[in-house]
Amino acid sequence: MNGKEEQGFICQKCGICCRWEGHVLLTGEDIHRLAAATELSEKEFIERYTILAANRRQLSLSEHPDGRCIFLKENGCAVYDARPEQCRSFPRTWRVAEGCPALEELDKNQLKR
Repeated sequence: MNGKEEQGFICQKCGICCRWEGHVLLTGEDIHRLAAATELSEKEFIERYTILAANRRQLSLSEHPDGRCIFLKENGCAVYDARPEQCRSFPRTWRVAEGCPALEELDKNQLKR
């Protein structure tokens, strides 16, 4: 997605991107920010909300059994202001395969041009 396309993206806060199975890989800064937002020490946050990622090199946010993010609450992120960098970068660096109404609308408009 280029800068022009990105400018046309308006998140509809539907939570579709938060329901896809897969890892939300965490950086050290993410852990620091999320621990503060949840009012836990970094150690407590790691123990409560993370798992070892499949790459066995870093931590990932835990998920509910159905694959949705542990912090997804009623279509909204419970820690939105502290969300991980991977979430902040959507849709610049990654996209869901289908289902995001904002991306579908953007793609439809791009095809019309």
